[in-house]
Amino acid sequence: MVMTYPPTSNHADTSAQSAVLDAPDSTFSLLYFDTIGAAGSIRSLLALGGASWNQLYPQDWENEDRLDKISTPFEVMPVLYIHSSDGSQTVPIAESKPIELYLAEKYGCLGRNSYERHLISSFTSSTASLWDDFLHSAVNLKAAPEVKQEQIGVFLKDKVPNWICIHEQHLKANGLNGHYVGDTISLADLRTASMIDLILRFPPAAQLFTPETTPGLVKVKEVVDSNPKIKQWRESELYKSLRPSRAFPAFPRPSCVKLNDRQGNKAGGLDA
Repeated sequence: MVMTYPPTSNHADTSAQSAVLDAPDSTFSLLYFDTIGAAGSIRSLLALGGASWNQLYPQDWENEDRLDKISTPFEVMPVLYIHSSDGSQTVPIAESKPIELYLAEKYGCLGRNSYERHLISSFTSSTASLWDDFLHSAVNLKAAPEVKQEQIGVFLKDKVPNWICIHEQHLKANGLNGHYVGDTISLADLRTASMIDLILRFPPAAQLFTPETTPGLVKVKEVVDSNPKIKQWRESELYKSLRPSRAFPAFPRPSCVKLNDRQGNKAGGLDA
């Protein structure tokens, strides 16, 4: 059976869990693969917020016993575990999009008011849809090489140019200042910077992003990449050990990484 959440029916008191999520001194453990993947923006948000966090890897995600999978709420990663400062409470948040929204709100990356939150959520969702298109059409670890190449070609020739065209218009409307909304980094900016990094892993995509043809998107990536906290994160041992995807050979595991304890990681995981 999968790990389930505490009951919320019959007016159950959830104030303790809410307090852990809202506390300024909570710490975090992030369960995900040793890849950038769906956790790229999550790790960037943790860096921007100056959060105290550690990385958890599954013990053996593909094992037939499925113990790693059933220790999560939906048998998928990422999962973010939020720990109270005294260690008495741990609250999990599952799935990348809810985790991103939680951290973005906590660290001021969802705008100044409800209207800006709506805009940022909309831009983020649009880019997340392109990510989903990539996963569904271009990522298939079991597909033959020629099939993969064909799927990637369709993604780069059809899906990406349409996304570029639409997002350039929105970025132009905000003054081409490197942000979708306002003049500070938002979740939408982080999502787009991560998406561009993903697209540029494929050599034919280099021509899709130039200062002349895509000034808005190029500026967003420049602003995110030059942020001091993001730069510090990318200089860390953990970041440098992350693979672009599981198709690449694994790097040596950093000493700071712990393993999923398969029981809710209340103590922040197991020593590797």
